[in-house]
Amino acid sequence: MAVTVLIQLAYPKALSYFIDNINVQKDMAWFSSLALIMLAVLAVQAVAATARYYIFESTGYMIVTRIRRQLYAALIGQPIRFFDKHHVGELNNRLTADVEVLHDTLTMGMAVSLRCLCVFIGGVVMLLTISPALCLMLVFFLPATLIIGKMTGKVYRKRARLMRDGQAECGKVAHEHFSNIRLVHAFSQQRTARARYAGATEHALSLSVSSSALFALFRGGSSFLVYLALLGTLWFGARLIGQGVLSVGDLTAFILYASMVTEAAGAIGEFWNAWMRTIGATEWIFEVVNSDRAPGAAKGEAHGEVRLQGNLAFNDVVFSYPERPDAQALKGIGFSIAAGETIALVGASGAGKSTIASLILGFYQPDSGSIAFDGIEAHAMPLAGIRSKLAIVEQEPSLFSGSIFENIAFAVAERGVTLDEVKAAAALAFAHDFISGFPDGYDTVVGERGAQLSGGQKQRIAIARALLRDPRILILDEATSALDSASELQVQRALDTLMQGRTTIIIAHRFSTIVKADRILVLDQGRLAQQGTHAQLVAQQDGLYFQLMRHQLARAGAQPVAA
Repeated sequence: MAVTVLIQLAYPKALSYFIDNINVQKDMAWFSSLALIMLAVLAVQAVAATARYYIFESTGYMIVTRIRRQLYAALIGQPIRFFDKHHVGELNNRLTADVEVLHDTLTMGMAVSLRCLCVFIGGVVMLLTISPALCLMLVFFLPATLIIGKMTGKVYRKRARLMRDGQAECGKVAHEHFSNIRLVHAFSQQRTARARYAGATEHALSLSVSSSALFALFRGGSSFLVYLALLGTLWFGARLIGQGVLSVGDLTAFILYASMVTEAAGAIGEFWNAWMRTIGATEWIFEVVNSDRAPGAAKGEAHGEVRLQGNLAFNDVVFSYPERPDAQALKGIGFSIAAGETIALVGASGAGKSTIASLILGFYQPDSGSIAFDGIEAHAMPLAGIRSKLAIVEQEPSLFSGSIFENIAFAVAERGVTLDEVKAAAALAFAHDFISGFPDGYDTVVGERGAQLSGGQKQRIAIARALLRDPRILILDEATSALDSASELQVQRALDTLMQGRTTIIIAHRFSTIVKADRILVLDQGRLAQQGTHAQLVAQQDGLYFQLMRHQLARAGAQPVAA
């Protein structure tokens, strides 16, 4: 950059020398020598410009890649409450589009501004050496350009943040509909989807257009000041030539230097506005990367060896979701589970069953009360160590779009997993046979969220994943409720294998699943209403459990329906 700037600053002086000596030098050898020198200088400038461009561009890509990695690491480590507040589509947009905004500013924008700053300083020095009197014409115009750039930069920063928020909202709407594309088509809601996206993009467009208008006013005003400065320079320069104080070559050089300086000043002001836009667009990124608002994430990554027998206790736990602080999901829940015991959580929707599972997994922390594993309070143990002894099988298993092997091996984070280990877990989950029947076997790609597999197949892969983890405490969240009878039978066999010797917490509504539990906890609006065995609770016909189960009991022929 220094080389290119020095050569650029030498041009007007060389041109001045050429103009003032063109009538003096009559020998063509002088012109040829000057042309060869200029050719060599141009070659050096071309090499320097190429190197400058490559270095700035590649460095910008490296910086942006590093920031993207840092942002992803910060996002993936955020506690679950963070993802309750921020939509996945929004985060995706932040990770891609928002980070990309930095590239242009950090590469050619930064390179051009630094070069313009050097040209500006060098040009001012050259102007003063040619004619201090002419420089008076620029004293007003240059500061005015810089001041206008600074004033508009503040506005750009605010507008840029609003624009990025608008773009993030567009990403959120698009991701939401793409993620539920089957539902959109099933209910013929393409028109609604288009309307919602059009509304989001219209808002983003209005912000962009208003910012463009402001930017256009700045460019127009800066351009007017530049040409006004040059016009004034020409007028005053012509007077100085008439007085014999200045030569034609010096005036030509002065105009060229003045053009450089005014152009550089405009570019610096423009870069300042671009930098303010970039800061406004990326403030959220650096807030996430640099903030300490994720203590749960830091705790979750703190590894430590934890040995659990499988005893679990809730001690007067009160909890409200961060987004609904006024509505208590759990209201003084207290119970204990012995190692190896199977517990069923029963209750109407919203009673707090899944909330208990989320607290056990450490997704949230109780507002008051405590959770203890083997008599030790959870907050005194490393969260990653606790989670290494837990596993969950959900109603709709969460599968990645990779291979079956990758989805089962996902259970173990601390080391690599061999194919034999995965096959052994799949065999215990009664999944090996259907996996082997695929042409690609364990390398079969399951598609997004396991779209290429049936419900029973997905469930058995999730069970194989849990078996490979070898947990001490197992959570089954409606693990068979979405399956047909044949698939349920196969999955239940796999679950029976998985549950052997483990503390098991079953969230279920089906009588066939609940009746197998050693003990049943009945929840009602965040409180523990009843607990006991199936026989004990059925005998209490005025109790909540009987009211919840009486229709299923009647169908099963286990108990007549009370009038």
